[in-house]
Amino acid sequence: MKILYTIAFTMLIAVIVFLFGEKNIGITSTTASSKNSVWVEQKLASMTLREKIAQMMISNSLGYTLDKNSKEYRKLKSLVQDSKIGGFIFFQGRSVEEAELINDLQSMSETPLLMSADFERGTKMRLEDGSLFPSNMSLGATRDPQLAYEMGFQIAQECRAIGIHQNYAPVVDINNNPLNPIINVRSFGEDPDLVSQMGDMMINGLQDGNVIATAKHFPGHGDTDIDSHSDLPIIKYGKDRLDRVELIPFKNAIDSKVRSVMIAHLSFPQIDPEPNVPASLSSPIITGLLKEQLGFDGLVVTDALNMAGVTKHFSTDDVAVRCVKAGVDLILMPQGEEESISAIENAVKSGVISEERINESAAKILKAKEWLKLNESKIVDVNRVPAFVNNLKAVTISQKIADASITLVKNENAVPLNKMKAPGKYMLLSINNGNEKANSDLFISEFKNRAVTQFTDGIIYDVNGDIPAGTNSEILQAATNYDIVVIPIYAKVKIKTGTVGLPQSQLNIINSLVSAGKKVIVLSFGNPYLIQGFDGVSSYICAYSDSESSIKAGIGCLFGEQRFKGKLPVSISDKYKFGAGLLQ
Repeated sequence: MKILYTIAFTMLIAVIVFLFGEKNIGITSTTASSKNSVWVEQKLASMTLREKIAQMMISNSLGYTLDKNSKEYRKLKSLVQDSKIGGFIFFQGRSVEEAELINDLQSMSETPLLMSADFERGTKMRLEDGSLFPSNMSLGATRDPQLAYEMGFQIAQECRAIGIHQNYAPVVDINNNPLNPIINVRSFGEDPDLVSQMGDMMINGLQDGNVIATAKHFPGHGDTDIDSHSDLPIIKYGKDRLDRVELIPFKNAIDSKVRSVMIAHLSFPQIDPEPNVPASLSSPIITGLLKEQLGFDGLVVTDALNMAGVTKHFSTDDVAVRCVKAGVDLILMPQGEEESISAIENAVKSGVISEERINESAAKILKAKEWLKLNESKIVDVNRVPAFVNNLKAVTISQKIADASITLVKNENAVPLNKMKAPGKYMLLSINNGNEKANSDLFISEFKNRAVTQFTDGIIYDVNGDIPAGTNSEILQAATNYDIVVIPIYAKVKIKTGTVGLPQSQLNIINSLVSAGKKVIVLSFGNPYLIQGFDGVSSYICAYSDSESSIKAGIGCLFGEQRFKGKLPVSISDKYKFGAGLLQ
């Protein structure tokens, strides 16, 4: 009889809950707060409103050991001890020094700090002595998701060794716009399924290594020709298109339990019609699309708030309040931490934002710190750092990715060079589009070492940026004396440049060499779409990055020491589509 009464009572409660909701009958709701651990609950209870808001602030710093009397050190100390912010992102440094600084900051903080970095391609993106892997597009060219996992896990090992807990990676944007000036080779490719496979495996690798992975840039930064560091891109398509293309990798990342998603500074008027509101400040996009429709319940982080995609249209105070109202948890690089905290605190006190909304984010942040086991140990062993950062395993994985990625797109009996019928003379014309110093010296050195057994003579030109008319004439005149012209090109993504293309003077000289009847071999150590500007070359090879491993793999393929194995992860012209690649 008791069983029957119990069943009946349970059914009655279920009906009442359905009709009136849990809050109306005094039943405890299964909310995030009811699932909090003892440590999280105790931390929340000990914090003032202002301190809970401060947990949402992620400030920035370089990663070098600092003089205790320096202005920068005093600023960091105040942010930790007085403002009690939630964490930092680091942009430069050396591994041991960064670990020392992180330990120093952690020792000052009552609550463990969440330390983060942009290590998309490895720790050398920010650390002078870190590891560097080929680009995501290189991974896409391999078609081997296991390599993405291995790369993610290795980066995680290095992160935890130096005290970094959140990596703002992977980029799961679909690069379906060849003119995109900021994503390009940072993307795994143009195919949603390929991007999803690679992204999911990198997420698994990072998080198996106990680092928070961050899928970015939601809801998709791949189809724009404007850099959001410089302006606010306006995306004119709506939800139907996003569902078919851009959102697929994010949906898969959420299914793979990604712990964080970064929101882009892009405007989507069909989803949020308020003028000039980027996704990073948009409730319809963050709460409506990401949380409610896609079911994401992890940490939501903005892209850096010093970018013009935000600062051009909103004040620091407005940005802070809009972030919280939109559903953001981590406010990355606010342009004034104390000002931002005060703006949010005033909004709570005036009823614009509820304190429950602040508690929600504070609890999620503390739970993340608990998952990272920072409540148990927040200090790293600095002596162990060299054993983890850029170790032999990292070098091996990087080379495996590079070796499997090099893609022979076009070949008219020009490569490999070791199959040339007779020794000849070479011209090596190294071209950098001027965006950033490339690893060109390594290619030149590696090429010269092999050329001595392959060629009777050679000449080398190394040009950076626009080619003056006099130099152009000199190169063209000199080329008449050489049988083959090898052109490694470094066209790299760099913020605020607005392009990953080549100056017209560089395109002109390549086409002039082709018109002169020279056998021209081009290797792209970056932007793969460049062939659109010089389709007449004899051979075109995509290496996708200028990492040491990519240059060694490119040289190896060029001289026939190893096979070309990669396939295009993007369509680079009307002739050369996704999946193309001569395997020889």
